[in-house]
Amino acid sequence: MLSPLLKKLLFVRQFSIADGKIDILGARHIMLASDALLELQNIDTTKLYDLMKDASFKQISDFVEHAKVYSQLKNVVLLDISRLSKKLGTGDEGLLRTLQEIFDIYGLGNLVITALDNTKKRASVRVYESSIAKAFLEKEKKKSKNAICTITAGVLAGIFSYLFKKQVDAVEGKCLAKGNSFCEFLIK
Repeated sequence: MLSPLLKKLLFVRQFSIADGKIDILGARHIMLASDALLELQNIDTTKLYDLMKDASFKQISDFVEHAKVYSQLKNVVLLDISRLSKKLGTGDEGLLRTLQEIFDIYGLGNLVITALDNTKKRASVRVYESSIAKAFLEKEKKKSKNAICTITAGVLAGIFSYLFKKQVDAVEGKCLAKGNSFCEFLIK
């Protein structure tokens, strides 16, 4: 089953997989297996976190800018394009729903925002069925002593840095790889 956002992107020809390329909103993407991402995390988690934070911040910024162009064309373009741009422009709640759908497309797990304080620029997020944590457990056949979802933390930090219009970090406290039933991140 496709996510609602992916369906809309397909409809407006902003998502394609052809000729060995994945193109989303004019930018080329690649899919990696969760176990490959797990191995990448082991190289240098500090640098990787910063890279993921910066990249996801830029992607979300580009995505919203792209949607603003669509909103200017809403009288000319099909109704679904207009709905997508409105969804992004309806304030924090609409933006958060769309960000959850984007996160779903990344395949990192099921994102649930458990607390959000726009005034203090803080949030609490749970990721159920973390692909990276599951890959760790399958590979290692044991629980981790530490939270291991560096890539997910970097992506979340970028998303919320965009949303809060302020650089924030995501710190993983609970992790499926540690034996918790979900991964939990504090964004501040």
